[in-house]
Amino acid sequence: MATFEAQVEALTSIDIDGSSTPTQNELSQFLKDGVMDVTSKHLAIRPQDSHMFTKVTAETTSNDSLSVNGSKIVSVVREAGTNNDWRNCREIPIGLQSNVTDTNSLHYSSKYNPSYMIADTNKISVFPSPGSDPNTFKVYYVNKDAVNGSGSSLAYNHDDILYFPINKVYLVVTYAAIKSLEAKLSFYTIEEEDEELVRSLQVSLQQLQVTYNSGFLPDKNYEAALQSQGQQRGQRGQRA
Repeated sequence: MATFEAQVEALTSIDIDGSSTPTQNELSQFLKDGVMDVTSKHLAIRPQDSHMFTKVTAETTSNDSLSVNGSKIVSVVREAGTNNDWRNCREIPIGLQSNVTDTNSLHYSSKYNPSYMIADTNKISVFPSPGSDPNTFKVYYVNKDAVNGSGSSLAYNHDDILYFPINKVYLVVTYAAIKSLEAKLSFYTIEEEDEELVRSLQVSLQQLQVTYNSGFLPDKNYEAALQSQGQQRGQRGQRA
């Protein structure tokens, strides 16, 4: 597959190198910003797709030692005393942290029905308290670090993105192309004053913006299915 640099050049007709406008380093930043923007916009519309952008932490053996730095948590799981026997943890408010350790409480958390809370330092605590394997826990969360398939910080000479749906990669490239054209337009407007070239770039920019924004339109089939489900529920309610 062509590198992201080659894909952006094809969309913009801009030759990008170490000293161009934009530079290769700036393009790398545009790509990283694009990953975050696409993730945020898509999940704002379809939060149920969080699993498509999910990363998992290493197995953790102690409380108050793990933070995902404000990322959206998809799931917290704890081993139930058997290696890789993962049980989903329910989230609890901080005020129940003593109740979940009280065997006489309705809120008691066993290793088969564990829970977790997020403290004021954004550190995650799990109940029963974790320990060494097979009593560790791990967290699945929405990724905020743009990296390629090998885990390296995303750059212009890469061609894939980790923790990211393949069918949304084109939106990241489109985002980077938009930012590249905006940078080029600014340069020509200030430095060159080439009105004809500026108009040409503006047309390309508008077309890419339409493509990018249309990538977040609700899926018509999905919306139709939701509407159908709502109608069916209404009919059942009337019969009842």
